[in-house]
Amino acid sequence: MKTQILLSKISRTKLTLALFAAAMLVGSSTVFAQVKIGTNPTTIEPNSNLEVEASTPGRKTKIDKTTGQVTIADGTEGAGKVLTSDAAGGTSWQNPLAGAMVNGTTGNQVTVTNTGTFATYSGATITLTRAGTYMVTAQWTMPTASTVYPVGNQAFINTALSTSPSTYDAVGVAAEWMVIAGGAYHTTPSFRVAVAGPQTLYFWFQTGFFSGELRFTETYAVGPF
Repeated sequence: MKTQILLSKISRTKLTLALFAAAMLVGSSTVFAQVKIGTNPTTIEPNSNLEVEASTPGRKTKIDKTTGQVTIADGTEGAGKVLTSDAAGGTSWQNPLAGAMVNGTTGNQVTVTNTGTFATYSGATITLTRAGTYMVTAQWTMPTASTVYPVGNQAFINTALSTSPSTYDAVGVAAEWMVIAGGAYHTTPSFRVAVAGPQTLYFWFQTGFFSGELRFTETYAVGPF
């Protein structure tokens, strides 16, 4: 009789354990749908499958449960950066290698009429996508004959960049005093422009002792450095 009671207790224990294990298996998709490691282990963003959070606020690696996208926020992240390893295998977000070419637009043909110093917006623009220093170059043409001052066909036609299409602030200028010839094409000397972040700049003609038509045929920059 005692043996039967003992066997009955053992059977009930096994049944209880089996039922518990089954419940865990059924509910495992919910229990283990999200995993949080590190700081604040009981709090996880609702769209994350996995989060590893550092003790420094805002520093975490996470995987989105819908898209599978991995986000690594370690304080070095930023638009356009790439994940780079150092010699020890530690990673950080860095700007891509310098020296990429950025093409601008060529704008419109504009007419300049003056005998002194004047600046005319050309309609051309260039968008510098990241912070840093760029070397800017442009080519322009004089489509038709021009009237120049003074005698000797000497004038200055500067390529300049401004932060606005309506206000000329000359954030970068290629200054040139030159002999003018109608129909000629001219490539400006490269000049440096520094930006603190992504920015669109506007090409102007800054002229003196010159009247005539001008148009950019090519604009570009190399950088950032």
